[in-house]
Amino acid sequence: MSKAQILVIGRNEQILATVERLINNNPNWQATACLTDDLAISACEKQRFDLVLLGGGIDEASDIYLRETIGRLHPGIRIIQHFGGGSGLLATEINMGLSGS
Repeated sequence: MSKAQILVIGRNEQILATVERLINNNPNWQATACLTDDLAISACEKQRFDLVLLGGGIDEASDIYLRETIGRLHPGIRIIQHFGGGSGLLATEINMGLSGS
């Protein structure tokens, strides 16, 4: 079974690194973390993701741009807001996102 590919986009480098580490601690998941819109779009042009998590600090304009652009590149991809709150909430968000809930 291949790992679920998860793109995580956020603006705080330390928080993003923590989220990436938590995701990669799960043997069924593989995270790619991006601090900027350009890096995130570039990653989506090169790789297929199963889920996109939008972290804190992303302003409304970037949120709209990312959702529209990534949605065009990968129609039907799940893009969800990550609200923080520790590894338990993160796991719940990812499991729900991957299952389509």
